[in-house]
Amino acid sequence: MRIGFIGAGRVGFTMGKYLRNHGCDITGYYSRNPEHAREAALFTDTEVYEDVLKLINGSDAIILTVSDSAISEVFDRIKDYSGIEGKILCHTSGSLSSRVFDDSPYQVYGYSIHPIYAISDKLNSYKHFSNAFITIEGHERYLDDIISIFRHAGNGTSSISASDKSKYHASCVMASNLVCGIYGAAIESLEECGIDKHTAGDMLISLFYDNVKGIRDNGLVKQLTGPIDRNDIDTVVSHLSVLSGNLRDIYIDVSLSTLRIAEEKYPDRDYTGLRKVLEEERP
Repeated sequence: MRIGFIGAGRVGFTMGKYLRNHGCDITGYYSRNPEHAREAALFTDTEVYEDVLKLINGSDAIILTVSDSAISEVFDRIKDYSGIEGKILCHTSGSLSSRVFDDSPYQVYGYSIHPIYAISDKLNSYKHFSNAFITIEGHERYLDDIISIFRHAGNGTSSISASDKSKYHASCVMASNLVCGIYGAAIESLEECGIDKHTAGDMLISLFYDNVKGIRDNGLVKQLTGPIDRNDIDTVVSHLSVLSGNLRDIYIDVSLSTLRIAEEKYPDRDYTGLRKVLEEERP
């Protein structure tokens, strides 16, 4: 399968280099910024295309590694070109599904290929891209072929339906971006205790890191500790008495989510009283 890229940013650099290093036939790059395409082609030892239609003609699969907002715009430019007949069209958005490729008079096979991975450096992120878990959805005809490409490269993979894409992306956001919000709330609470922000970060970072490592090593349920785990109603009530506003709301909502994990860990323990306290205090 010959794979071409439209878009030459961090994702295009990383995925192109990674797949080429694992034996895939990468044709090259097209970008609205020709210099970016030349840099990506040089980086991956592939071709640079100044005409997007020539890239399509020379490729069996085209991966759009552009911003989410540009995916439809790019597809609108190529969807009426007869050369896309029978081609595989992919994008790497976490939130958009393959349905973005449905509106073409020609038969194309659309897929979304989303790596759960923070691609921060276009020149180096490919080195650890095997750690990325790849979620794929799209047309059944080539779904197994695309999955096998990444499994052969050493990635964990999963397929989902297009209708579940938004919920899937929300899950990724909760595990990554929103964790920053919870961490920020913890720092804000320490600042209210008179501790400066820098010191608060120093105090919490090891606790945060060790917990993430514990989840990885021990599993989510076994890693759970703290007052929710212990069914310690008095401590939770004490926390609620000193928290206010947004911090209090976050504490209640996250505690109710944590309570479900505690109930899984201790199925014979009665958490009714703790749940009642949290739900009654919920805004």
